Amino acid sequence: MLGSVPGQPGALAAFLMEHTARGSGPVAPRTTVATPFATPWRAVVIGSTHAELVDNAELVLNLAPAGALADTSWIRPGKVFRCELSTAAGLAGVDFAVARGLQYVEYDAGWYGPEFTTTDATTPIAAIDLPSVIAHATGQGIGVFLYVNRLALTDADALFALYKSWGVAGIKLGFINDGTQAMTDQITDWAETAARYELLIDMHDDVRPFGYERAYPNYISLEGVRGNEQFPTATHNVTLPFARNIGGPMDYTICYGQSRNKTTNAHQMAMAAVYYQPLNFLYWYDKPSKYAATANWPGLPWFDAVPTTWDESRTLAGSIGEYVAVARRDGSTWYLGAMTDETARTLSLPLSFLGDGTYTATVYADGTPGTSPFRTPVVVSTRTVTSATTLEVAMAAAGGQAVVLTPS
Repeated sequence: MLGSVPGQPGALAAFLMEHTARGSGPVAPRTTVATPFATPWRAVVIGSTHAELVDNAELVLNLAPAGALADTSWIRPGKVFRCELSTAAGLAGVDFAVARGLQYVEYDAGWYGPEFTTTDATTPIAAIDLPSVIAHATGQGIGVFLYVNRLALTDADALFALYKSWGVAGIKLGFINDGTQAMTDQITDWAETAARYELLIDMHDDVRPFGYERAYPNYISLEGVRGNEQFPTATHNVTLPFARNIGGPMDYTICYGQSRNKTTNAHQMAMAAVYYQPLNFLYWYDKPSKYAATANWPGLPWFDAVPTTWDESRTLAGSIGEYVAVARRDGSTWYLGAMTDETARTLSLPLSFLGDGTYTATVYADGTPGTSPFRTPVVVSTRTVTSATTLEVAMAAAGGQAVVLTPS
């Protein structure tokens, strides 16, 4: 971590380790290594504006070791739906993923039993016919992720080999206590082992990004964030693009139409463009049946279409902890997300980044504010724009806006 130096204005000091993850366990301020070795490094990301910080997010990635995998064709970013712990829920989750343009489903904690008392992650609970779910998923082109608590990772090589034989696409590792050199070595070993079996890795809990996805791009995402499991404030959400997300991919878990959200639905929608999350968990805490009446959920087409990786990104406006607007391009289509804190505001965003010709802007905006932010409806409109257009992006308190810009 970095901290200021008392009595020395403008000076920073680097602490290689001040506390362990989750604030428990012994601190390990020194370690034994074999020479030759590369020392840990720290970097400071700067920008001439707050918005430029977001555009400089590639620094940590580019400082990390270069790619170690000769073949990365099997690595597929995408959107994920978490299934409840039953066979029927898994099958329904796969069908929902197909219908909504998602690439993966996941069984989370509990699929092999209570995660802190069950150390055998090789046998599903009786309620889950895992071979049937995996067969249904792979037959539909949908990958399956399985969650594993670190206590069940005593022999990762054997476990990952087994999962590969089942047809599993990726593993979400839970309760990883980052902080010590030994734990960092363990994390990198898990990523390398998973790569041998062509498995994706989503590392969860207090894991710190250090660009290792450049060396092993199957290490596709990590948590290391107070995400939507905690239903944080809008102010928190508009701080993340300038802080945590600069370090690397961020598994936030987007909630759409969730009553516990402290933000509007349009705010949640915008996250899919604002945050860089190549493995994007959507509809967190929900069931497919919730969205059966699609007319009640006008934001579904946005989530259907929005990618998770990009050809180009532009941060259009931003102020740490107040607001942010990011436009990202996939092919010839741009996806623009804007978010604000608990203050309603309108951003004037020039669309000068667009190419020649006209574009159709499909705008998903906050409607008349409800009695609480999550009750604020999403209002959809379309208009024609060009690179000479300045888009007036109006957002309710704790709100946002999501815009698809498609060449006409």
